[in-house]
Amino acid sequence: MQKVVYISPVFSNEDGSGRKFLIPVEALSTYAKRDECLIKMHDLGGIYATLTPKFMKLRSRMLSARRKIEREGWYSVAA
Repeated sequence: MQKVVYISPVFSNEDGSGRKFLIPVEALSTYAKRDECLIKMHDLGGIYATLTPKFMKLRSRMLSARRKIEREGWYSVAA
């Protein structure tokens, strides 16, 4: 399985740069979708956000991406 370096905008190092992970190439779009939803959820208030339909839709998309990553075995390794 071919791997690619993915710099996560959600998880950051002490210096503020994104943390690097090795992920399978075919998982790239799924990881990007998950992180995009996480960032938008954070902007809406994170764990303290009001459970609006917009927030719940983002949460549903994020959980769907997470389940796909688990189902396909596309786990990341710190680079």
